[in-house]
Amino acid sequence: MRWAFPDAYVVNFIADNIRPQDEQEVQLSHAISGPVAVLSSWANSSVCRAILGDDDVPVGISGLVDNTIWLLGTEGLTATRSHRLQLIHRGREWVDYCQDKVDAPIGNYVYAKNRMSIRWLKHLGFHVSQPEPYGPSAALFCPFWRSR
Repeated sequence: MRWAFPDAYVVNFIADNIRPQDEQEVQLSHAISGPVAVLSSWANSSVCRAILGDDDVPVGISGLVDNTIWLLGTEGLTATRSHRLQLIHRGREWVDYCQDKVDAPIGNYVYAKNRMSIRWLKHLGFHVSQPEPYGPSAALFCPFWRSR
């Protein structure tokens, strides 16, 4: 797994293959489709990186809009043990880099039913709060943030 600057091919590949849990999360949080979320997040980010799997196939994309960090992926993002372990190791480096860029706490909201993402965020050093209604659906989301 490696992190790279995203190009239009990578962004469109991820948009066309977004994993169901990410599709559900952006529908509930922003009332938009997964592909729209990928394209608009990429377009509005001050910093953005693609995540390529061990075979160089795009598996995810992450970025920073102001001090809001985000990540959207395909099923390949966590498909192998290698990918899951690298997401923790390289994810910490990415979060550190993003914090350095804004020199402030960073965070976002995660769908409360997305247990795997919550566990991953905690491994990356984020504090995850109790669920609260969020977005147009008022579904339960957990605010998360990380500060130095």
